[in-house]
Amino acid sequence: MSMTEPAVNGPATVHSEYVLVAGIVVAADTTVFSDFPHLTFGLVPGDGIYLVWEETIGLNRARYLTLTPGSFTAQQAEQWGAVAEVLPLDQVLPRARELAESLAAKPQLLTRHLAVTVRQRLSRRMAEAYQLGSALEGLTGADLAYQQR
Repeated sequence: MSMTEPAVNGPATVHSEYVLVAGIVVAADTTVFSDFPHLTFGLVPGDGIYLVWEETIGLNRARYLTLTPGSFTAQQAEQWGAVAEVLPLDQVLPRARELAESLAAKPQLLTRHLAVTVRQRLSRRMAEAYQLGSALEGLTGADLAYQQR
């Protein structure tokens, strides 16, 4: 099966965008999303996190997350469209499995093409932005290393 249904059962503070590119996101009611490392360590978030958050929660909320560094609860992420379901912690993994098994029961060709379809816009935007973003993140990382020598 080419689509995944992640169960977010704790804080997503480092590369929280990874779960958001999945087919269906189910999160525990105690989950908090943020981007701890980039601003904390002085790095431009050029590796895709900003882009994914912009696509899932909107431009101004993504700016807030990037510039503050802010955080969002699972309930906020659901309200803003980044998370499909918010459940008590003990129900998250069983629900994600249920969703994954439901998709796995469908024809493989269908699930493969569904994955391409639902990720098409995000994949295109990532391909367009990744080179510049990675270069900017690398420059800030190199500057940090230079300053610490």
